[in-house]
Amino acid sequence: MENTEKVYSYVKYERELQTDYRRKLSEAKRKSDVRKVFYEFFFKLLVMIKPDVPNNLQEDIKFDEKELTYSLTGELERIINELSVNSDLKAIIDRMFEDAKHRYMKIAQDEDADYFRLNKSGR
Repeated sequence: MENTEKVYSYVKYERELQTDYRRKLSEAKRKSDVRKVFYEFFFKLLVMIKPDVPNNLQEDIKFDEKELTYSLTGELERIINELSVNSDLKAIIDRMFEDAKHRYMKIAQDEDADYFRLNKSGR
């Protein structure tokens, strides 16, 4: 018989957070709010999986506004890489980021449209 490794799924935790996460994203009025919501729920998910994660690791999450990507550094990157082996954690985080990215782009688009309207009416 073949030796198969156990695969971990964290979809249960994702579903527990999903409604509040999407609600908070939709309530975000500024791009900085979107980043904060992403950081907050990323960390909530991580604490559900690994309760002893230190709070200061939130600083290791980077949201690149130009490229519209996220990255992890330091200890947090190591923890996520470790937890992602044989699990769906990275896919879940990527889905969370996609939701945040879409809200971020919507706010940016609205800001551009408002700026254009202000300039046009100010002539």
